[in-house]
This record gives sequence, C-alpha cells and structure tokens, in this order.
Amino acid sequence: MTNKETGAIMRRAEDTDPALLGPDAGRPGGYEEPWSTTGEHPPVPGDPPRVAGTAHCVGILGPVVLLGPNGSTAAPSGSVVRALLGSLALAHPLPVSADSFATRLWPHRTAPQAKQSLHTGAHRLRSWLLAATDGGIGVVTQPSGYALTGGDLLTDLARFRRTAEQARQLSDPLPRLRMLQHALALWRGRLLEGVPAECVDQQAHQSLTLEHTDHLQDLARAALEARRPREAIVAARRACEEDHFNESSHALLMNALTAAGMRVAALDVYEHMRNRLSRSLGIAPGEILMQARGRAIGR
Repeated sequence: MTNKETGAIMRRAEDTDPALLGPDAGRPGGYEEPWSTTGEHPPVPGDPPRVAGTAHCVGILGPVVLLGPNGSTAAPSGSVVRALLGSLALAHPLPVSADSFATRLWPHRTAPQAKQSLHTGAHRLRSWLLAATDGGIGVVTQPSGYALTGGDLLTDLARFRRTAEQARQLSDPLPRLRMLQHALALWRGRLLEGVPAECVDQQAHQSLTLEHTDHLQDLARAALEARRPREAIVAARRACEEDHFNESSHALLMNALTAAGMRVAALDVYEHMRNRLSRSLGIAPGEILMQARGRAIGR
C-alpha cells in the first residue's frame, strides 16, 4: 500500500481506538520501537540479551559511518572514500572488484585513470581506518580488488543478521519479538544513505531490501504470536509501505488489525489491495489475502 492509503486506514483505525497504535505508529515511513523513549525495552521474562559488538563497526544500515564501541560515530571525508567504505562493507567478506567499481564511479575516464583514482581512494581509506580503529579494521588488496579485514562482525549488517538469526531460534514468541526488534533497531535509515546509486552493487542492494521486508514480516508474526497486535500493526504497515504489491505483508497487516478488533480497517486494506492488483496487474487477490479477509469477516 502507498503511504497515503495506509495513513488513511490507520487514521480510521485510530478513530476507533486512539490508544491502540500509539502516538507514532501512524507516521508515514516511520517506525518507533515501543521502548524508544528510554533506549531500552521493558524487561520481560526470558528476554534475550542485546547482541552488540565490543569493537569498531562499519555502519551501512543508514549513512555510512564508523561506529565506535562507546557509541561514537565518525565518517571519512570525501564522497569517493565513503562510497568505497560502504561498498566494501556491503560485500564483506567478499572483495569488491576494482575494475567494476572504478568503471561505475568514473565511467568517462580511461580504465588506467579510473583504476589510479580508485587506488588513491583505497589508500586514503586504509590510512583513515588505521588511525580511527587503531588497526582494528583494514583494507587489503586482493587479485580481484579490495576487501575489508577485521573479523566476522565488523559491519552493522553482519550484526543485524546474527541477531535476527538468533531470534529465529527462539521458540517463545515474546523473547523472539524483542530480539527481532533489537535487530531492526540497528537500521539507522536507508541502506547506504548518501552514497550515489552508481557506486552501489544494485543486485546486493535489492537483495538486502527484500531481506529487510522479510524481517519486518517475521517481526509482525512474532508480535501476533505474542498477542501484541499493536506492535504487529506497526511492523506489517511498514512492510506494506516497502512493497505495495506484497500480498504476505498486506495479509499480515489485515490479521494484525483483526486481532486488534479493527475488522473494518482490515477489510479496507483488502479492498485497496484488490483494486491495486486488478488495475495494475490484472489479477485477483491470492489465497493468503482471501484467508485474511475470511478472518476479518469472522469466517
């Protein structure tokens, strides 16, 4: 669903029960964790510990920065150096091809000129990381290009994936929900925010965008299992905003609204989705949407 359509449905839902969604749940494109005002979630029995690194970490789940162990942030000067750092972190532990990166960044230069410019950028990044991390994170030259060194969890992406995987191993839905929220909190904004699109591996970028939507769906499912429909609504709504044609996301939103007692809002979601699928793709809603509609009307 579009932000405008989702916002209209959420406003109608809030008219039914303003306290259910909370003050920030209807913000277009926003996601506010329930504990965000204090920085921590309320303690619950069996709550898993927050997974956090003790060393420096390259942040790409938002603007490209270096995250310090004490919560500090720093960024290298120069758009080329930041783009290279972001690309290396996205590809880690695999290397980034020097030829392809140089061509993407300087398409109008000759190959030798582009590779020399990239070599200069890599040298500056290596020097900056050496000083900023005291050698904890480095850049190495490989036959196929450049790669980051410094351990398995040297990016916030790696920490996000590790936390999410640990969450999915938990059978109790409430601790699983909380750890999934911990993982989501590692996202500070858009992936590689501020890095020009031509500098980014678009296939990897698209794959991680889908991974983020899948994570929101998992979070919504855990919230429903934990009987916390308000949190399920927020996560499912954001998943819908990321992919307007994703039937699983919209079915989750309908189920969350139904669980919260907002059946009319759930049916509104179904009608919006049915019209969009018909107009844009010429198809009818799939089984997962039909099942969610059945729950909303009490079948």
